[in-house]
Amino acid sequence: MHSPRWQKLWRDLWITRGRTAMMVIAIAVSLFGIGTVLSSYAILTREISRNYLGTNPSSATLELDRVDDALVEAVRRRPGIAGVEARRSLVARVQVGPDEWRPLLLFVVPDFNGMRIATFKSVGGAWPPAEGTMLVERTALPMVEAAFGEKVVVKTPNGPRHEVLISGVVHDPGLAPAWQERMGYGYITPATLEWLGESGVLDELKIIVSDGTDDPAAIERTARELAGWLEAQGREVHEIQIPPPLKHPHQSQMVAILLMLLIFSVMALALSAILVATMIAGLMAQQIRQIGVMKAVGAQTRQISGLYVVMILLISAAAIALGAPISVSAGRGFAAAVADLLNIALYSQAIPGWVFGVQAAAGLLVPLLVALGPIARGSRITVREAIQDFGVSQERAGGRGLLGWLSGLDRTLLLALRNTFRRRGRLVLTLGLLAAGGSMFMTGLNVKDAWAQNLADSFANRRYDLEIRLSRPEKVDGLIARIGSLPGVAKVEAWGYAPTALARPGVVDVVRTYPDGGHGSFSLRAGPAETDLVSFPLLAGRWLEPGDSDAVVLNHMVYGLFPDVAVGDMISLSIDDRPSVWRVVGIVREVGSPAAAYVTDKALEQVIGLPGHARSLRIVTGESDPAGRGAVIQSIERALAEADVSVSMVIADSELRTAIGDHIAILIFSLVAMAMLMAIVGVLGLMSTMSTNVAERIREFGVMQTIGGTPNSVLRIVVSEGVLIGLLSWIIALPLSLPLSDLVGTVTGNLAFRTPLPLVVSPMALLLWLAITVAGAAAASIIPAWRASRLTIRETLAHI
Repeated sequence: MHSPRWQKLWRDLWITRGRTAMMVIAIAVSLFGIGTVLSSYAILTREISRNYLGTNPSSATLELDRVDDALVEAVRRRPGIAGVEARRSLVARVQVGPDEWRPLLLFVVPDFNGMRIATFKSVGGAWPPAEGTMLVERTALPMVEAAFGEKVVVKTPNGPRHEVLISGVVHDPGLAPAWQERMGYGYITPATLEWLGESGVLDELKIIVSDGTDDPAAIERTARELAGWLEAQGREVHEIQIPPPLKHPHQSQMVAILLMLLIFSVMALALSAILVATMIAGLMAQQIRQIGVMKAVGAQTRQISGLYVVMILLISAAAIALGAPISVSAGRGFAAAVADLLNIALYSQAIPGWVFGVQAAAGLLVPLLVALGPIARGSRITVREAIQDFGVSQERAGGRGLLGWLSGLDRTLLLALRNTFRRRGRLVLTLGLLAAGGSMFMTGLNVKDAWAQNLADSFANRRYDLEIRLSRPEKVDGLIARIGSLPGVAKVEAWGYAPTALARPGVVDVVRTYPDGGHGSFSLRAGPAETDLVSFPLLAGRWLEPGDSDAVVLNHMVYGLFPDVAVGDMISLSIDDRPSVWRVVGIVREVGSPAAAYVTDKALEQVIGLPGHARSLRIVTGESDPAGRGAVIQSIERALAEADVSVSMVIADSELRTAIGDHIAILIFSLVAMAMLMAIVGVLGLMSTMSTNVAERIREFGVMQTIGGTPNSVLRIVVSEGVLIGLLSWIIALPLSLPLSDLVGTVTGNLAFRTPLPLVVSPMALLLWLAITVAGAAAASIIPAWRASRLTIRETLAHI
């Protein structure tokens, strides 16, 4: 290590320690992003499977008229069935304030100690719950606004109000967090269900198939065969629920989000690799004469190139040592945040070795591969070319052909313009680096604003403040008059509502709904054809018209169930176990809703045979503040209770906004974090370029001083040059950010709601990146320019 070339290597690293530190930081920042995403990906994919599969989720759930022990034993002996248990679930309501209620999804379990399918674990309190008490899922405590050991008021669809003790807390990884769904989760025995005023009969049969547990077609085939056998035994099978096998409700979204963040991290690594290549090229340009001297005393091209290759590897190794350990902590923290959003426990935060292997390979190889070109060009220079180099590019700086029309500018600004275009190759790399970083920075903020606009547009399409779903169809003429007369109520419309599924002749309905009843659900909604309470953007066809008796309009979420559906198709839907045929007349975009089909209220009344009845009320209030709307909701609740109308669910737009925002909050946060990472790499690139440019022109500054130039003029030229580069990169980044924002918005929108986000150009993103580039350019230029301006004429002319 004491040979002259290795001494030169260490000397170069020391002399250029500022630029070397920038290269190390840039690579470390990008490796930090890659390591964070890969670490969290490795932890989450392992733990989400461990959590969800640890519950032994059912392959399918069959809804029957009743399920008893004898039936369970008979099904257990059926071929193709590996496990079977009886359950029940229903939506009740829990009181969270005076006349203020929230949905409570109750799971009825006959034997808590004997559970083998769709299990959950106690995390405190009683097990099993005594009669008259319930267990609550750990994420649901804030939703029921009570703590362990306290009592809450619960009302089931057919029972009176009861005070129920929360006797224990459980963790159910098979459910999304309750605060995301804006509802509570409770677990009770059949005896408690009877005590609450409902029948204690179980009506769900959860099964696990013995073959094809990960094959939806095989599961459906086994479930249909079982349904046929049950009907032959005189049982009524209402529905078969088959969620995506062995997959958590949010698993696909999680993987897609992490993949998108990984793409951003890889792009950051590519930017930092370009930065390294730019800095190495500048360093070699500065050391042309040194290279010439080395070749004059016998150095070969491969030895010189090997010297700079080792330099890059040392810089990369330092970046790995800096970025990798921090990424481990960040990855674990990010995984913990996502785990909270998914309601899973992290039993282990161990990071597999392949994550560190990928980080090391990326950190060592990507910068080296990108820098090989500049290294090869610089090390091939001949002794004659090196001796003839004067530190000034022989490329034309644009001359009067390009910049002559600017001759009227201040002389120092004109010099800054000419110097900017002197090293065109380096300028292109610098502008590309800054523009790419800027476009990705603006993309993150554009997508954030697009998400906000998407939500605002979706709620603007719903011109009502709350929807009240009733437990059963009710005659609505009197209800509309009664509620419409209440203070603060501006308008009331009656809407039909019913769960539905694609109907097939002679077979039981199959839906893709998860046990929470929300994810994967499909419903039929019926309102007046002339309603103005909804106005969804049309993707194809038309909206409903008066007189439509068999017309249906589908929202875009139905594409997940019927990917080939088109206007003009005939579809058969099951409503209350009765098939009905409808003609598709339109497809609309409806953000924030599960799959839904819209028909007129008169058409639905013909199908169900209950004219003048409805199962939901959509209400417009005259109040704009939350407190005022809360008071109106309370008065409506009292009016419905006085009319002996059982309410299933109250959906306020404020709750819906919160639920939608909570689902995607981590994605928006991650996009903004990635935007900041891009900004850091971009500014480091500009600092590198300005530092290299100043180092190359030390002798030029000395000449300027001999002919009367002042230190302030040197400072002004360099700072003006940096600001100009920053402005040029900002101009280039603007058009680059548009297709990138459109791409990321499309991926994000399809991920969340199966529809692209609108392309939004955030004024804040434009102004913020302009401020960052100008301030960053000035800061990046001032330090090297100040140092150059402080050198004496003798020091500048003696500089090599």
